[in-house]
Amino acid sequence: MKTSERLDRDAWEARLREVERAGGFRQGYKLLYCPWAALQGSHMTFLSLNPGRPPREAELRVVSDERGNSYEVEQATTRSPLTDQFLRMCALLDVAPAQVLTGVVAPFRSDGWSALSPDQRRAALELGRAFWREALASPGRQGPLVVCSDQAAKLVTDLLDARLEETLPAGWGNIAIRCFRGAEDQRIVQLPHLSRFRLFGRPQSEPALARAFGLAAGETA
Repeated sequence: MKTSERLDRDAWEARLREVERAGGFRQGYKLLYCPWAALQGSHMTFLSLNPGRPPREAELRVVSDERGNSYEVEQATTRSPLTDQFLRMCALLDVAPAQVLTGVVAPFRSDGWSALSPDQRRAALELGRAFWREALASPGRQGPLVVCSDQAAKLVTDLLDARLEETLPAGWGNIAIRCFRGAEDQRIVQLPHLSRFRLFGRPQSEPALARAFGLAAGETA
């Protein structure tokens, strides 16, 4: 299968529907929180585990959000504190949300990761691995920075053959931020789940964020 076919939107929608049916997923799916065109080049990549509860009246089966970045488009209606954290992160890094390739490594919705059976978790991650292997691997397609939640980090670091460079205290007890370097010099920043641990805009977390993202002192204020 050619690269262009592997990243064909209609082909991936068909694969999502097939795995949804075979795996008994009942709450829909969402793969990209941005337009499909972001796969052709973006300033950075942001990945979390799987879609949570959608905003009211949201479409439940979505391959990509062609309106723009979902966190920005849905900020007035979302139920998740992750939205505010994502937008604060973009402001800190001076990157427009629309320039961020945003998605999940396991595309099927659930009330929680533990609500999926072991077989469902395995099927969701296998599909996500197949997609992101191609999406992240093509030279020049994506920017050199990948930010991911702690649950998504194993898949990302495996795909990019990354090594751990530094572990930083996040300012939440023993919770850490981990920095990796990929085989093609990608910088991977693993953050704790931003729905539970709000780092951006929190003074106690500013020193670790500045170091993780290579910012000068004071830039996180």
